[in-house]
Amino acid sequence: MKRAVNFRLSSQTLAALSRLEKKMHLSKTAVIEKAILFYVKKELSNQSHILEFAGMLSDKEADLMLKAIETTKHNKDIDIDL
Repeated sequence: MKRAVNFRLSSQTLAALSRLEKKMHLSKTAVIEKAILFYVKKELSNQSHILEFAGMLSDKEADLMLKAIETTKHNKDIDIDL
């Protein structure tokens, strides 16, 4: 269920929103939703993909990996079954 929200936009942003609304044949709400989702996807793709591995390691495996990282900056070879 969608919730009503209030926010202020500049005249320039409102004009751009209106142009997109007409060009895409969508409501202003749909345009804003698509824009936000597009931006989030773009920003997340620029970040490290380390979060993809969240929860994959056991506590012991994670501790071993952290110890290996702390021990040396050059050799991080450890055996983990992913």
